[in-house]
Amino acid sequence: MPSMRGKFARRAVWSVAECSRAGGLRPAFAGLVVSTAILVGASRPAHSGAWTLEEGTGQAIVTGLYSQADAAFDADGAPAPRQDFEKGAVGVLVEYGLTETFTLLGEGEFGAEREGDLPFARPALSHVGIGGRLRLYEADGFVASGQISARVEDAFGAADAAVDTFGWDAPQIEARALAGYGFTLGDYPAFVDGQAAYRYRVGDGPDEVKLDLSFGIRPWSNILLLAQGFATFSAGGGEDVETYAYHKAQLSMVYDHNERWSLQAGGFATVAGTNAIKERGLITALWYRF
Repeated sequence: MPSMRGKFARRAVWSVAECSRAGGLRPAFAGLVVSTAILVGASRPAHSGAWTLEEGTGQAIVTGLYSQADAAFDADGAPAPRQDFEKGAVGVLVEYGLTETFTLLGEGEFGAEREGDLPFARPALSHVGIGGRLRLYEADGFVASGQISARVEDAFGAADAAVDTFGWDAPQIEARALAGYGFTLGDYPAFVDGQAAYRYRVGDGPDEVKLDLSFGIRPWSNILLLAQGFATFSAGGGEDVETYAYHKAQLSMVYDHNERWSLQAGGFATVAGTNAIKERGLITALWYRF
């Protein structure tokens, strides 16, 4: 029988990591928006942290984000003015507990971007991915897991040459280590979740190293407050590929309407980086558990 801390953490460690990661990979990134979807991805789409779902249960998350920027971090990490940037996206993540220790996941994103006077780019499916998370250890509120996933991105079209981001011909494989701990802070349930990943690009373009950290606390039974940080670093990619890094901070609140439905809203900003846009934006999401 899972501990109460473990049950709380499974319910609480919802992240917009992928949703945040979706913007700001390179200074050329841009975007419009469709934040009408009602939630964390970490992102960089979202995921459930180190915890796996119970066998036969699942969750579907529809996440919307809007972001913009008028500055970028240069190669020395100093902010400088840039062309106006807009991005909008709606992402879908579905997770299902195949067993008590293994959770299947699938994700996709629809979005559009704009860079200066360029027309909106990518008003269609931008990426899809599949994967699985295996729980390796759990005891006394602590859990450790391993996750592997594969994804492909849209290569864009000829009109999007200035914002091309290595597309369908460069699929990616990501290996991720996850650890979480559920505890109480005073009288309030809380958790921390840390993750480290290496995203390998099969083909042209750089690999990426990703580090994510989340802290959540419930001051009320139906309210979860989240503070999160997401860091991405390029790795390799050849002499002609510009290296980059960016670090995002995100704050959000999740409201549990009932046992099945939750709403989330929050904001994020790129607080540091090199060769990356200085992005700021809003997120919203709708969660459904089944």
